[in-house]
Amino acid sequence: MPITKINEEVKHKFAEIVSKITNAPLLAVPVFFILNYILLSGLYFVIITSICLLFGTILPVAFTIIWIKWDKRIKNENTQYDLPNKDDRKIPFIFAIISYLTGAIILYFLNAPLIIIGLMFCYFSNTLIVFFINLFWKISIHSMGVAGPTTALIYAVGPIGSIYALILPIVMWSRTYLKMHTMPQVIMGAFLGFILTTVQLWILFNVIYNITTEIYPLLWIIFAFIGPSIVLSISGVFNTRGMHDGYTRKIFHFMAFISIAGFIKYAPTDITLIFIAVGTIYILIACFSNKGFLWFDGISRKSDSPHEKLYVILPMISTIFGLGVSWAIFGHPFVEIGMLCVAIGDAIAEPIGVKWGKHKFKVYSLAGKASERSLEGSLSVLFACALIIFFTTNNITTSLLIGVIISIIEAVSPRGTDNFTVLVGASAGLWLIG
Repeated sequence: MPITKINEEVKHKFAEIVSKITNAPLLAVPVFFILNYILLSGLYFVIITSICLLFGTILPVAFTIIWIKWDKRIKNENTQYDLPNKDDRKIPFIFAIISYLTGAIILYFLNAPLIIIGLMFCYFSNTLIVFFINLFWKISIHSMGVAGPTTALIYAVGPIGSIYALILPIVMWSRTYLKMHTMPQVIMGAFLGFILTTVQLWILFNVIYNITTEIYPLLWIIFAFIGPSIVLSISGVFNTRGMHDGYTRKIFHFMAFISIAGFIKYAPTDITLIFIAVGTIYILIACFSNKGFLWFDGISRKSDSPHEKLYVILPMISTIFGLGVSWAIFGHPFVEIGMLCVAIGDAIAEPIGVKWGKHKFKVYSLAGKASERSLEGSLSVLFACALIIFFTTNNITTSLLIGVIISIIEAVSPRGTDNFTVLVGASAGLWLIG
């Protein structure tokens, strides 16, 4: 059997396992356990946790299994409890809605912690909303099942609670890889899971109980987990519609670096680090998926074959190291300006070189054939970076000088390393002069 065939079988099996163990009611188990363990103790912990598991997991899962076994039409479709047909989801949804609401009421009368009552109520209300959406569109419950409880964890323990959502990229991949959902369906499921739970918990704490909670950091966390999937998907869609892969790659490059610069400047540092970690996971999953998967096709070049993955992973590593060096040594605002130089200056070099580059030259590559660049592309880097720096320094001499240095650095950097060299070069130049 060909190795590629074996690899696809392994991926398919892995995707099935991920899909099965990340069913929304199952994901409720560790979250309720963690929250109750933090907030409760003794017999009260046992009672409240048992109620959470009974109404949040056991009853919804048990009814779904019984329903599938009882309904011969569903059983004959060999769904394996996944219910790929949206019409088959209606009755299990109704029972889950009843179960979640009952659990929330019981928890309320037992004076359970407010976050526990709120999360169970969100399971009820979110599922009710999804029930109506499902009448027209098959939104991803798996994605929502990650995002919702993660939001409750963040409310309870702060940004560290977002660690739970590190499985979100894998869950989104598994559902689309198995063709159980489209990419918009998994992205929207995650988005609604975050937003609906955030809004409801904010109302519960701030409006009903007058307990002040800050929503601003949570909004950054939401973008940290949803943003990379949107950016990768946009690049992939352009690729499927025939855009040159060099251009789609640079679309991703531009949006990713602009986002990182925005996080560094405006978001809390710990959330910025979460964003970088999550983006790295998304890119690694894209490489794991290989050709034919939307995320990978949008950021890889056919011309790099057979080293496409190398020239996706190498720029990612270069970016992480460049960001670490620039941030640690030069700090604000130089690292943000350096990121903008990479985002805009480096991003436009290839498209301009492909379109108008007539004066070509070769640059060393770590693998495969030498990279080809152009004088026209290098000049575009010079003027773009000079313009960015001018807006931040108002010094045309400084802007042109650093612009020239950056363009030379970009021109001679081995393929895949310029994210590091340009970022560090720009940050260092600004730091030395400023």
